[in-house]
Amino acid sequence: MAWRPHEQLIGGELNNTVPGRVTGWLVFVGMDKPVKLDLVGDFHRDIRGTKVRLRNPHPTQDGDRVKYLEGFSPIQTGEVGDMTAGLPPQDYVDYPYFEIYSEQNGRVVLELDPEQVEVIGTPIPACESDPVSREKQEQNMTKFLGGLAQDLGLPPGRTICVGAATVSRPTQQGSARKRPHRMQLLTKEIRGKLPPLGGQDGKGGKAVARVKFFTPDSSWTWYATYAEHGISGVMPSSGLCGAG
Repeated sequence: MAWRPHEQLIGGELNNTVPGRVTGWLVFVGMDKPVKLDLVGDFHRDIRGTKVRLRNPHPTQDGDRVKYLEGFSPIQTGEVGDMTAGLPPQDYVDYPYFEIYSEQNGRVVLELDPEQVEVIGTPIPACESDPVSREKQEQNMTKFLGGLAQDLGLPPGRTICVGAATVSRPTQQGSARKRPHRMQLLTKEIRGKLPPLGGQDGKGGKAVARVKFFTPDSSWTWYATYAEHGISGVMPSSGLCGAG
């Protein structure tokens, strides 16, 4: 449910020396030119106000994985998600994690090893700035999931995304915007294995979930038991994205 091109990463640099803005570039195997980033938001406090240099000494050379970024835009604008080197104070995770919510491709995540990240400059003292707002990050995730629901065919006026204390119902105005190029979550093969709407009614705990959608870095998980145009019959685990 997110682009995770850490194997394709060759290197790059992210810059948060201007408050409220992250710019930079990333080079990936399979892309002819660097990806340029211009995002709204800040790093976490462990690296806020610095530049970070990313490198991968062993990017993938596998033919299929090289093609992973087909459709990925060389220009990425949007919102900063969680970006941290995993250093004290650890407001999020204890390893390098760089996330964006892109207007072009939806959610993009890089999870790296500590030796792949070099911090350039001195971070703003943690006592002089606030942690990244978890409410804001939940809103970013909910907006992203609402877009996925629309891509899966759920009517925008009837889709509700719930996570922690956040409830969001996408509007018709939002659905009229140009959609990002996201990964294909339901192939024709998978759709063919999903029973029709109501096809597993009465089976209770014996109903078979043919497909699982999840985000490995959080608690959002869905199990689809049947489908009708979009996905319905979703048994949620600490989160919901379904027709209301």
